[in-house]
Amino acid sequence: MPFGGSFIVVPALVPILRSMSTDPCKPEVLAHIIEDVMDDCIRVFVLKGLEACSMEDFYQACGPHRAYVEEHFTTKHDFCAAMLMWWLNSVFAELKSTISLHSNLRAAVEAVLYEFIDICINHRESRHADKFCVLDNMTLFDEELLAKFAMYYQEGVKHFRLKFVDLKSELRDPDDIEKLLIFYVMIIEGLYVLVRRGFSREMLFEYADMSLHTLEFYEKRPTDLS
Repeated sequence: MPFGGSFIVVPALVPILRSMSTDPCKPEVLAHIIEDVMDDCIRVFVLKGLEACSMEDFYQACGPHRAYVEEHFTTKHDFCAAMLMWWLNSVFAELKSTISLHSNLRAAVEAVLYEFIDICINHRESRHADKFCVLDNMTLFDEELLAKFAMYYQEGVKHFRLKFVDLKSELRDPDDIEKLLIFYVMIIEGLYVLVRRGFSREMLFEYADMSLHTLEFYEKRPTDLS
């Protein structure tokens, strides 16, 4: 799913999205409104900065959605966090769906890496372009946003960990799960950086393939199965 496509709310993340709103029954509605107002609101961030801009600036940028946003958000940090949520949820929904299709660890990891590359490339080529990079960079300078980002991010990583746990019988030593998880989280983060720097899809796929050699080292060999 390219960014800006249909929104899928991951069940595990619904409580987080609800916690940002006074309307706990309509997280999907809230998500669609965030998508609609995102471009104009991020423009406010860029032009004025998070500290200088006010909620009134955001309300004005929301146009016809002003009343709904004004009703559901009273602080700019919650509003920024909701947009971060929209971004991460867009990624995690697709990756969770992809990883669930595979019952083989190597195939699952490969599929997730390829899907992540496709999502990020589509993101780069979409009308949203660098919009989320602004939000991403903002977390580096604001502890409250960084904390929220980390919470959402860990929720997404949890699904990756569960796949390793489910297929731990394919590893020579199940205790290597955390080590491999950290390695592939670093690979995914590195791929994201390379996408932002303009690397081609083909080159990114090559790097993803290279990382799979590490997984092979930890997997059981035919001699281990005899």
